Amino acid sequence: MTTLAGGIPGAPDLAGSGGRRERVGVVLAAIGISAGLVASLCFGAVSVPFNDLLAMIAGGEVSEAHRRIVLDARLPRVLCAIVAGCNLAVAGVLLQSVTRNPLADPGLIGVTAGAGVAATIVLAVLPDYAGLLPVAAFVGAMASSIFVYVVSWRPGGGASPVRMILAGVAVNAVLGAVIGLLITAFADRIPAVMFWTTGSFNGRGWSHLSLMAPYSIAGILIAFAVRRPMRVLELGDDAASAMGVRVERTRLVAFAAASLLAGSAASVAGLVGFVGLVVPHLVRLMLGSNRLVLPVSAFAGAALLLWSDLIARTVFAPSELPVGVVTGLIGGPYFIFLLYRSGWLR
Repeated sequence: MTTLAGGIPGAPDLAGSGGRRERVGVVLAAIGISAGLVASLCFGAVSVPFNDLLAMIAGGEVSEAHRRIVLDARLPRVLCAIVAGCNLAVAGVLLQSVTRNPLADPGLIGVTAGAGVAATIVLAVLPDYAGLLPVAAFVGAMASSIFVYVVSWRPGGGASPVRMILAGVAVNAVLGAVIGLLITAFADRIPAVMFWTTGSFNGRGWSHLSLMAPYSIAGILIAFAVRRPMRVLELGDDAASAMGVRVERTRLVAFAAASLLAGSAASVAGLVGFVGLVVPHLVRLMLGSNRLVLPVSAFAGAALLLWSDLIARTVFAPSELPVGVVTGLIGGPYFIFLLYRSGWLR
């Protein structure tokens, strides 16, 4: 039984044709984002003709209504979906490497639960301060992830992958109970809370994108900076130390980058599941190697969340589905298939 580093045991070893598969993977991810971008700008409760979109790009004359729909409503929403999808996928790659757990995703380190508690407090307890929701969610996400790392750290031994997983599970359980308590105590405000906790880009604008951008840029730059030592770290702590990698520092930096990325995504998108879990596995299966997993996962995560948001707002237009429902319907069955194919469910 073969194992792709950071992947699911039993995944096929396709490294012999890696170069060609990597090129195909990059092209497919780029096409997915490009096609999703055009479709998201054109389709919705009000359709914008493709010719009008081209005219806007070229600086030509279009109706003011279509211009406002595209530039003020759809474009910032689309960009938020792209950035959030990229962040969640890259965070998933980092966490699967840090913990050496193929089932790791941002929810494992407490980011999801921390953002959820903060958002629930704002929406249920302090509804007059709803404008602070993105900031509060980011602060909650970062605070819970820092707590997980501190709890899992031991002098001389650092934060081992096993302790990080156990601490994350415990923190998620406690914070999940707090969310349930708040929802029960403020039952009249459940709709607003539930819609946010299943993820949504409804009403997201340029201010949300500007809030997410600096943390996203910092997280992506850090992720690429530690990409090479992270690949070595997947061989095990002893082997990585023997090869000159500073294990604990690398793990801390990667954990911090994943927290920044996942926290910024949660602050704007809400609690969107499966992107950080499924995308890295799909990309590894498509590429057949780990060499370009990080950049291709970034593109693939952006494309997945972009198309999911398009489906969420068009399938029952003018009503909207939570985008987390769509990613769950897409990611859940695929992940079950992937587990079966890998031999985990046999």
